[in-house]
Amino acid sequence: MKHNDIPAFGLLSGLRVVMIGLSVAAPFAGELYAEHGADVIWIENPKVVDSARTSRKGGAWQQDRRNMRSLAMNYRTAEGREAFLRLLEKTDVLIEASVGGSFEKAGYSDRILWERNPGLIIAHISGYGQTGLPEYVHRASFDPIAQAFGCAMRMNGVDGIPSIPAMPFPGDYTAAFYAFGMSLAALYKRQQTGKGESIDIAQFELMMRIQSNYPTDYLRYGLDYIKEGPHSRICAGYGTYKCMDGEEIYTLFLGSGAVKRGLGILGLEYGSEDFPAGSSLVPINTPAGDKLEAALEAYVSTHTAEEVESAFCAARVPCSRLMDYEQAKNNPQYIAREVFTTWTAADGKTRIPGVNVMPKLKNNPGKVWRGAPNIGMDNEDILSELGYAPGEIQAMYQAGLLDRKEYFEP
Repeated sequence: MKHNDIPAFGLLSGLRVVMIGLSVAAPFAGELYAEHGADVIWIENPKVVDSARTSRKGGAWQQDRRNMRSLAMNYRTAEGREAFLRLLEKTDVLIEASVGGSFEKAGYSDRILWERNPGLIIAHISGYGQTGLPEYVHRASFDPIAQAFGCAMRMNGVDGIPSIPAMPFPGDYTAAFYAFGMSLAALYKRQQTGKGESIDIAQFELMMRIQSNYPTDYLRYGLDYIKEGPHSRICAGYGTYKCMDGEEIYTLFLGSGAVKRGLGILGLEYGSEDFPAGSSLVPINTPAGDKLEAALEAYVSTHTAEEVESAFCAARVPCSRLMDYEQAKNNPQYIAREVFTTWTAADGKTRIPGVNVMPKLKNNPGKVWRGAPNIGMDNEDILSELGYAPGEIQAMYQAGLLDRKEYFEP
């Protein structure tokens, strides 16, 4: 696929993004660009298959590499290095994920990249950042490690059992969203200055950044986080409850209106001594809280999850069943908003089901126009766009700098 063959659509048509990274963080940041019209070139290791292709049925590859072009090239040595730098001369954003400092160690410092393209936006994603103490910067990391070091993993689970990582991959996806958003902000600034930017995204810092009031409460007052588990430690009627059919619902009796209407469903009197008018919550572990919990447990034990959800939502009490994929696939709201879609795989015939492009835009919608690429399937097109002749490209194959292979898990 050549650059000029990419359809023009979305908010980001005309931008070129180069993405280097395994697993989730960098690829998903690139995917956000690709789904909204940018030309995203995924540089793969020609010798090592990306784990996204091999995990389970390869769903991560099919879902989060759509619309991309694949260049399977060793970009660190010989002619591959020059081809990579030549590519970056025509690139707006480079997104790379690696151990801190390793990209610079490979000979690609920000200074060297800016010598070739002063306007290049560079997003570095790592576990511990590009600066700081070397013994931390050079540590290997994955999503759960970022959660552990970022004080987030200890929040998950219940007292008495080992802490567990939140799923699926909040450290990776948060890093991807930051890489996408901050690189777009840098592109906006480049319009004014003509200069590029380097963004140092440390996953552990992001895990700390998204913890709301809890770090401030500790640093200011010494109030530490206590595991909440499946139920609020503050409010009654706020948590996970198992219904008559064994399915679970999550509900929040929170806000004066929701408390008033929810108590009415349970046969409890709003405006009474236990539940004074204007109450926006009912404190847990109080006589009133105990009454609410007992009434709610009795109610859910005699109703199905669907019945509870229907009754509470009709009364505008926040509530949802804990949905699984089968329920989501058949849910009318999922269907109405076309949450799921299908697209054609790299083999040109197999239809792949998955999650649609989000969020929805009225005037410049994103779309899936191409399935995830096979390994190196765009080598010739990309390199020819850089001015390489067929003989030069063939020589790179012979030198082991390029590879191309079919890779499709049915």
